[in-house]
Amino acid sequence: MAGFGYVCAVLLALVFVRAGTAKVARPAATAAGFAALGVPAAPAIARAVPLVELALAVALLAVPRAGGIAALVLLAGFSAFLARTVRAGVTVGCNCFGQAGAEPVSGRDLVRNAMLGLLAAAALGATRPTRPSAGAVATAVAAVAVDAVTLRLVGSWRGAQRDRRG
Repeated sequence: MAGFGYVCAVLLALVFVRAGTAKVARPAATAAGFAALGVPAAPAIARAVPLVELALAVALLAVPRAGGIAALVLLAGFSAFLARTVRAGVTVGCNCFGQAGAEPVSGRDLVRNAMLGLLAAAALGATRPTRPSAGAVATAVAAVAVDAVTLRLVGSWRGAQRDRRG
């Protein structure tokens, strides 16, 4: 279980590195995207969030159990904010990976965060960095593939729903 947990920690760390570096690379766009979402003190938060994401990536690699706990807390906070935003009918992209997408925030973003939360929960099984077995790597990669297919299906379903209404 420790090997699988560490593979999940590494995969989640890669997601946080991608999200954090994308925001750092475009600070003005990140701040504007956060402001459009209604984030209070958007410029300050836009500077802080990527630093937290990058620090969390390091924690997931160095101390995966503590990093997993921190990731669960951060993802819960992001998800609560996104759920409030979806309920409010905000029609801008989430800026989750450094640039606002054409698609407005939606339940798909919440599904993605839930799946990332599953990776964080699995990381709790790793007490320290470890060399995983090939089976642990294959299982984690298969889980991520299932997540990707699920997100694609949710996106396709949303598109079909929009087409029926529009």
